[in-house]
Amino acid sequence: AKRFPELSDVLKCLRIDLLCESEKLPHAQLLIANLLIEYIGYSAFQNAILHVSPQFVSCVIQINDDAGSWVSDSPYLHAFDELDQVHHQIDADTLTASMNEIGYEKTQQAASSLPNGKALIRLDFRKKEDL
Repeated sequence: AKRFPELSDVLKCLRIDLLCESEKLPHAQLLIANLLIEYIGYSAFQNAILHVSPQFVSCVIQINDDAGSWVSDSPYLHAFDELDQVHHQIDADTLTASMNEIGYEKTQQAASSLPNGKALIRLDFRKKEDL
């Protein structure tokens, strides 16, 4: 809110525990969840989607190489040590299946390789019309 004061009439910042308070999320037509699902897991993400009930969902997940850590090497590496307790490894096929379970179909998938052997995968979904 401090960073974008010009949006004060439309931006509403919420502090919500997505593991147990997804019912506090507002309804929206579009939900963007970039690098979020890794921290809440498939089930909590499904609950959030069901409460928001968007027509469209766009998300980015990180794909890690088998050899390394999910956090890239840097001088700040140990600042992320505690995140291991909440990190969930997410893959595109399982995410697509979990979205299908709640009535969403994949419309697009794109990959961007990173220089450290990891990749970012963008997946877009649309609510199935017959639901």
